[in-house]
Amino acid sequence: MSNAFARPADRLAAIKPSPIRAIFDRAARLEAEGRKIYHFEIGRPDFDSPAVAKQATIAALEAGKVHYAPNAGTADLRAAISEYLADKRAVRYCPDGEIIATVGANEAVFLAMMAFCGPGDEVVIPVPAWAHYQSCVRLAGAEPVEVPLNAADGHRLDHAALAAAITERTRMVVLCTPNNPTGTVASKSDVDAVAELLRGTDALLLSDEIYADLTYDTDHVSPAALDELHPRTLSVGGFAKAFAMDGWRLGWLAGPAELIAPALRVRQYTTVCSTTFTQDGGAAALRSAREDSESMRRSFEQRRNAALDILRGTERVRVASPDGAFYLYLSYDPATAEPAEELALRLLEEHGVAVVPGTAFDPAGGTHSLRISYACPLPDLTEGLRRIRTALGR
Repeated sequence: MSNAFARPADRLAAIKPSPIRAIFDRAARLEAEGRKIYHFEIGRPDFDSPAVAKQATIAALEAGKVHYAPNAGTADLRAAISEYLADKRAVRYCPDGEIIATVGANEAVFLAMMAFCGPGDEVVIPVPAWAHYQSCVRLAGAEPVEVPLNAADGHRLDHAALAAAITERTRMVVLCTPNNPTGTVASKSDVDAVAELLRGTDALLLSDEIYADLTYDTDHVSPAALDELHPRTLSVGGFAKAFAMDGWRLGWLAGPAELIAPALRVRQYTTVCSTTFTQDGGAAALRSAREDSESMRRSFEQRRNAALDILRGTERVRVASPDGAFYLYLSYDPATAEPAEELALRLLEEHGVAVVPGTAFDPAGGTHSLRISYACPLPDLTEGLRRIRTALGR
């Protein structure tokens, strides 16, 4: 029986349930039934959080730090974020007024879009891209404008296509580097090109740098480090990927005070503040767990190389070498297998391998693509990829 009262707001009409979570939830049910599942679907490290972060959090709890924190985050965490960004990104932000400690990087994206985007605005998003960007844009009442990138050149930023997408209605451009799902890292020339394209406009740049510490063959370039881009850039970061602290739900939004103040106003009426005692753990991680982070980065690089060695021998499959993050974005010939959503279900049900269909990141162009996370033990990675090769060879 339908419930006449259960009428969702119109804004949810274009918001679809997360395809990633759909695969994750089904995989969890199969595991509960006793099946062995090879987890390539979830974007989180398989390592434990740094001991120093856990110890600092326990100490904070024992010290009674269990009450509300300031809306922008504790002074110590904001100072630690400021120090970290100056050291690692060559970008300086004042802890007081230019940084918000958020509930994960996702909240940082949401705050930025809710603060600056609305009806009549457009947000330009190169795709494939994390689906949360499009959904946050729509929740803000704006329209996402997708700029397709070419798999043949490793999904590198297409300057001409980006230029064609920018109009008088463009309020924001999203740049995720290293990229989820492709692992592509924007070069210095890419960032310079973005600066040139935005010159003379009032468009903001949302720079998602959640994977910035996980690069392999090249260095990360923070757009906010460029004098020309700094005044219009909102930088997103966090603890989930580089510090294996995804369940802590800690991140940050950083930018000039004029951009942070409106985002903080949204924050005051949504989540209010991040969990107080975890913020001590976050500060400890940024200051004292960098070797833990580097150790994970080296492990991911080894896994990436092993995965590429396995997949590159697969007929009718294209996979570029990712420069960062911990994903492979695999494209296959339509003659090789069924569309991605059907293939993902078959891989899970018949082969015990959980992957994400490319349509989760590029609804139009990802119909024969899969995202594979190699944030899993090497034996699982090897066996899971062997099963994918078998399925694609059917």
